[in-house]
Amino acid sequence: MPPLRLNHLTLAIGLLCAALPLIAAPLQLDGPGRTRQDKDRDTYNRPDELFSFWGIREGMRVMDLYPGDGYTTLLLSQIVGPAGKVLAFGSYDHDAFDKRMKPLSLANVEETIAREPESFKTLPADLANLPGGSLDAVITIRNYHDIEDPAKALAELKRILKPGGVLGIADSRTTSGRDKPNHRIADDVIIREAIAAGFTLAGTSQILSNPRDDDSKGFWEERFIVDQSCLKFTR
Repeated sequence: MPPLRLNHLTLAIGLLCAALPLIAAPLQLDGPGRTRQDKDRDTYNRPDELFSFWGIREGMRVMDLYPGDGYTTLLLSQIVGPAGKVLAFGSYDHDAFDKRMKPLSLANVEETIAREPESFKTLPADLANLPGGSLDAVITIRNYHDIEDPAKALAELKRILKPGGVLGIADSRTTSGRDKPNHRIADDVIIREAIAAGFTLAGTSQILSNPRDDDSKGFWEERFIVDQSCLKFTR
């Protein structure tokens, strides 16, 4: 076999690099749009480890489901970069979200405004407006427990994800079932519902676990020590 010429070698390296997943850009935790309160939240949200576990990478199209004040959306926009897109979907705290995002004029962020608590009931119908197979990942943090019809919502989330796409769920834990007054949910409930909807459990992590949490309290009372599930599913 004749040796590879330089142009052939260059082509081979290029093809190999194209086949490799792009790595996530490092998070700019001191970047524009971030507050002192955000940095407090970083201590228990552990965003570097969390997004790495879920496999969020440059160039991805990611849905931040129920984005709140945009804490997570802003970090996702850093990771996916200009070639990616973040859909801040079900934005029920638009004023706080807009206060953070408007000065930044981020071209890779798109907000879909909703109302609370109605949006937890209308999620399946709201998602039905999105094209199938259009997203690489959907993540939602401490919101899954509020979704009123998880079976229908999960079916829509599966539909809008690409094959192999990721569904990342973190939520405040309870020992069993759903604790609606305290906005908590047991890991096994989320896993059972996601698998029933056709997702595959691709990983669990204890990076957000905290045994000091008192699960008889609402997660807002235990905010900085709340024990959280961390689950990764694939379509």
